[in-house]
Amino acid sequence: MENKTLIHDGVKIKLIEQQDQLQEAVSLLSQSKELALDLEFDQNRFTYGFNLCLVQIADESGTCYIIDPFTLSNLQPLFDLLENSAITKIIHHSNNDILLLDKLGCNIKGVMDTDVAAKILNYERSSLATVLKEEFSMEIDKSQQSSNWNKRPLTDAQLQYAAIDVIYLHRIKSKLVQEVEHLDRLHWLQEENSLLEGLTYSEPTNPHLKLRNAFKLNYYQQFILKHLFIFREQMGKQFNKPAPYIIANDALVELANNPNTDIHEWLNHTRGIHGGLKRSRNEKLLQDAMQHAKSAAKENNISHDYPENRWQRPLRTLEAEQRKEELTKVQKQIVDKYGEYAARLIITQSVINDYSFSGQLRCSKKYAIDIITSTAEEIGVALPYPLGTNPTPNQEN
Repeated sequence: MENKTLIHDGVKIKLIEQQDQLQEAVSLLSQSKELALDLEFDQNRFTYGFNLCLVQIADESGTCYIIDPFTLSNLQPLFDLLENSAITKIIHHSNNDILLLDKLGCNIKGVMDTDVAAKILNYERSSLATVLKEEFSMEIDKSQQSSNWNKRPLTDAQLQYAAIDVIYLHRIKSKLVQEVEHLDRLHWLQEENSLLEGLTYSEPTNPHLKLRNAFKLNYYQQFILKHLFIFREQMGKQFNKPAPYIIANDALVELANNPNTDIHEWLNHTRGIHGGLKRSRNEKLLQDAMQHAKSAAKENNISHDYPENRWQRPLRTLEAEQRKEELTKVQKQIVDKYGEYAARLIITQSVINDYSFSGQLRCSKKYAIDIITSTAEEIGVALPYPLGTNPTPNQEN
């Protein structure tokens, strides 16, 4: 985009590809009270892993900066800006953005999520496109939604699409927050935003056991599967492709289920195998990985028994059914008062199921606790104090 400036709906779009440009942009953006933010990323779709591809930031003066992390050696100036709690960052559906930033070492502060605001206002669908249409009668082009953001150079269409994700957020935030305040639910939004800021990225535990049919394998086969899963991750990094592109999930479980199969035959007669894995060098690596897994299983005396403690739904009791019925009544009353979609922020089916089986009311949101307990009191349902809370002075033990 050198030597030219794109403009969309009166907003200048500036591509940041050099370190000095980033420093200058951050210096200007630091003077704003509110910034609109969005990330484009690839999460095991075109490349291996969870990777940042673009950062879009729009200020209040009509400029949108599109920051290309592929061409920059140091994103710390940007991270310092995002960690400045004195500047509000308006984001629409921020969960994955916050997780990726945390993975990269940035603990964003000052989050204002307009998607949450829309849910509080009982939007059935709260996508950016829906909110723009509902609140401003504006249709936006989503043709680049499935774009490969890893490719360079970026097209004008990609840059304009990326900019659209942020240039309207100031207006959306102003409109939705005003409506949230009118309903006296601003404290909901503030607490939800605070919880979002606390999100942290972590790798899943035992991801190999989350593959379909992995639970059907015995201990020995699951042990083999874990080693094969690690091998597949390593090859995914090497090819820079999502790991399931290297060996399909079903094929990986099949191989663990039949660890004595001929690897060469299996590679050449199994669907979902990346062509690069069939090269003799990589075939040898897979054979070595299988042999290492078998040897390690033998050394560790891994049993061929099947797991006995598979998860089972707790038995229904009369007390559990009664608790479920009571909290469901509370839920219905909350839905009637606040709307179906806003109510999902307050009380979910998982909260009801957990309470029915355990007898303990678990809820981490203060505003939701207040609504649940006051609603229960209104309709004559006796509930225990939610875990992690203390009774107020006017409540009886």
